[in-house]
Amino acid sequence: MARRYAAIMGALIADAASMGTHWIYSPERIKALTSLPNFPFIEPNAEHYQGVDGYYAHDKLVAGEQTIYGEWLALYIRLLADPSLSINQMQQQMLEYFGPGGEFMGYVDTPTKALLLTLFSQDPEDWPEDSGSDDDQNPALCAVPALVALKYSSEQLEQEIDRIVGITHQGDTALQCAKAFASALNEALRSQRIDPVLNILKIKSPEPIRDKIEQVRALTGDVNDLNHVLTIVNQACHLPDSLPLSAWILQNSDSFTEAVLNNIRASGDSCGRAMLIGAIAGACYGFGDEKGIPISWLARLQNGEATAEDIEALLARAN
Repeated sequence: MARRYAAIMGALIADAASMGTHWIYSPERIKALTSLPNFPFIEPNAEHYQGVDGYYAHDKLVAGEQTIYGEWLALYIRLLADPSLSINQMQQQMLEYFGPGGEFMGYVDTPTKALLLTLFSQDPEDWPEDSGSDDDQNPALCAVPALVALKYSSEQLEQEIDRIVGITHQGDTALQCAKAFASALNEALRSQRIDPVLNILKIKSPEPIRDKIEQVRALTGDVNDLNHVLTIVNQACHLPDSLPLSAWILQNSDSFTEAVLNNIRASGDSCGRAMLIGAIAGACYGFGDEKGIPISWLARLQNGEATAEDIEALLARAN
């Protein structure tokens, strides 16, 4: 149970740690911000985005809070802890949470907007279970740490990804990448070793993504640096680039802290990649010691106590 807990909490902490610099597309600017007090848990600041490519989306958040990626994972944790909920009931809670007047306050991404429009446009009894859009962006990964924690068989897990991720995403790329992440995370929980995890991620990914993962993992010597990697992939929100970049970051990190900081330094959609990087690093390195999730970082997470209780309720369902 401890490693499954660390995998889920690792994704949430990695998201919160990345939030203050999220969507700054400049490794140079990120490097300049690392000297700020309490980095990486810093307040979002519009001045940090000036003069570089970026999008300042989190003006309503404070240090330690989740972006919409972490909010989605937190919602999945609560929903999946109740096995009696139907897809229709889950959709209703998603609408109530992310829709107008809901508890969520902040930037709403493209697949979430598409889902809300689909649900708003029809009566609840007419909502299709496969309500997701054909979208290949990182939000497709948000349910995976919670689904893997439920200890499904491989066949059941793929069916649940089709069912649960399919609420928000219906594209082949998104669903296959979610399944690749799930297989890799299960391997992380089993072996706690990065190399076999990344081998599985590569094998299970769609072919074009598989080729990029192989390409970035083969880099050695002077060309094994971020500048060269960014000639192969970019830092945007799309899975065909995020999975290879995440694989390179994990391969070139030796601890949870290093993986999260290297992900932040890569810039761009660091919070989207945090779902995969934080979960896998959490599963491999656990809590504490030299390589695990720092307890001080756990303390920086807003609403951490309530989140811990929600995770425990989810894990109890799997035992």
